[in-house]
Amino acid sequence: MTLEEFAADFFENVLISAESDGLSLEDVITNDVLEYIKDCGEALEPQLCSLKARGLKINAIDYDDDNESIDLFITISREVSGVQKIPDREIIDAFSKAEKFFIAARDGTISDKIEEPDEHLSDFINIIQQTKTYVRNVRVFVLTNGLCSAHIVPKDKGEDNITWDYELWDIERVYQQYLIKSGKQKIEIDFERDYNFKLKCLQMDNVSDKVDEYLTILPAGILSDIYGQYKQGLLEKNVRTFLQFKTKVNSGIRETIRTQPDMFFAYNNGISTTAENVEVSHDGGVAYLSRIENLQIVNGGQTTASIYYTSNEKDIDLSKVFVPMKISVVKTGNSLNDIVPQISQFANSQTAIKASDFSSNSPYHVSIERCSRTIWIPESNGGKSVSKWYYERTRGQYLDERSRIPSKKDQKLFDAEHPKKYKFTKTDLAKYEMCWRQRPHDVSKGGEKNYLLFLKETDQNAELTKSEYERLLAKAILFKETDKLVTKKKLAGYKANVVTYTVSLLSHKSGQKLNLDKIWQQQKLNEELQSFIAKLIDTVWIHITQPPKQGMNVTEWCKRLECWNTLKDKYVDASILNDQLVNTGQEGKLLSEQQVKIIESASSIKGAIWFALAKWAKANSQLSPFDRKLAYNLGVLHNRGTKLSPKQADNAMRIRREAQEKGFIPEE
Repeated sequence: MTLEEFAADFFENVLISAESDGLSLEDVITNDVLEYIKDCGEALEPQLCSLKARGLKINAIDYDDDNESIDLFITISREVSGVQKIPDREIIDAFSKAEKFFIAARDGTISDKIEEPDEHLSDFINIIQQTKTYVRNVRVFVLTNGLCSAHIVPKDKGEDNITWDYELWDIERVYQQYLIKSGKQKIEIDFERDYNFKLKCLQMDNVSDKVDEYLTILPAGILSDIYGQYKQGLLEKNVRTFLQFKTKVNSGIRETIRTQPDMFFAYNNGISTTAENVEVSHDGGVAYLSRIENLQIVNGGQTTASIYYTSNEKDIDLSKVFVPMKISVVKTGNSLNDIVPQISQFANSQTAIKASDFSSNSPYHVSIERCSRTIWIPESNGGKSVSKWYYERTRGQYLDERSRIPSKKDQKLFDAEHPKKYKFTKTDLAKYEMCWRQRPHDVSKGGEKNYLLFLKETDQNAELTKSEYERLLAKAILFKETDKLVTKKKLAGYKANVVTYTVSLLSHKSGQKLNLDKIWQQQKLNEELQSFIAKLIDTVWIHITQPPKQGMNVTEWCKRLECWNTLKDKYVDASILNDQLVNTGQEGKLLSEQQVKIIESASSIKGAIWFALAKWAKANSQLSPFDRKLAYNLGVLHNRGTKLSPKQADNAMRIRREAQEKGFIPEE
């Protein structure tokens, strides 16, 4: 795919998203470029926050409270297909407008320049004002689907105790990131040509019939330059992305570079890498690595990124910093995709990495992808199904698969079978599930943070059945339809928080008994359910926009458990939901708060505990045969992920209580 073809596809997808999501073309362009920026680790969770006034403009803002920094995003849109050149003066003007916005917001003069900012924008303005005493870094990103001159980006500067960084993401840079992530652009490093450096190495002879092994010592300055060029593309096979300086390890790396650069080699374990091929030259009996093809860091991503970001700080000298590096080169005839993940897993298993970090390739995610490629969306009129939901297990997978289709005719068939509005990602999946699990405060922390929390409490070895997959998508439909209802109300801000809390409140008030199978079959919500959700939206809006402390930031309030706990106890007449529940008999009626708590407690007991209890009871002639059998069955139900009925939950708690009274001690 050429740059011109990519730009045309990019804009075509913008048009589709704008129509399906009800957003402006500029907002969609902003969103789509931000996806690539987040993907390469350059930003956390930016929020759309549009403002256009005389001399000021902003399209999105991100506040990183852990690192006390603020990111500003301003978009220059070209609402035509193909590659359009952006004049240099327009780029310079965009950087200036974003910078002026921040200064006006910080100094409290923004009200003189804009009349009535929406509440979401006001929230960010308050954040800028409240953090002005300790925010020391502001980054300004200009985004565009046009083509720009690379040299036009201003140099970083220090001013008024603030370090200003500037980034430009035009269509060419987005295209390069796409090529790296899709594997179409391999990372090739020529040390002599690119760095005028001869890299000594030690080759281990014939250690394996699968890989060749090399050891070397890499100057940190070169490693920093390589990471600066390829960013997350270097970490494609790694299990972690850069965690910034939130961990003690990363902070220690930075401190060593600052204060004891000559001791870095002694203190640091170095990095483990893989490659498809290396070229070795010899001079005077000494071996040198001259070229590496498709370099990937499988362990040491934190070290690499920490070196890079520290190198951008003032008065940092990397000349005495060196990094041990191991390179495993997969021999011809062996599968790179099979061997590299194993090297990555075992290299990282020596540190405190959980299995959930290897999430993309887990049976859980693979099963969802498999279902999404085989299960058709039911047609409400009983006709032939023509479309499917598309699970993007790895970022960029949808666009990559579409781009490999040679003809326009076949691409249209792909679009009909996999409409973009039915595409969902891992972070979307986590959002749908965590809302249903009544965790809106965690969802409000942002896509990546919520996803990590979701991983910790989801069995990554479980494979979804057809019915479980369909119910998952019913939750997606519920979320998307609620989003549309919130949009119609024109609440002027906090839409993401309102949607999240509304879905969670619906889950709570229905006792998670909503008929998800019916939603899947209809692919929409009926009028009665829409009417009830509309009432919940009003309740949620009033609640989140009136924090307990005057002047409290609404966005931060929504991240607190207290916000959810004080909302879910509010009275809402939910009797209308009885016709929307799984069963129509008495069992389908809404459960009491006490019943819900008992079910939650019983469902939290692991299958292994039930199996151990059943074995203990039989060996010690304890409990009745019925209870011993039921204990075993409860273990089976837990491992299947089956939700317990009120009766099963009552029996479960009774059996566990009786077993513990008789001496059973579970191994947690």
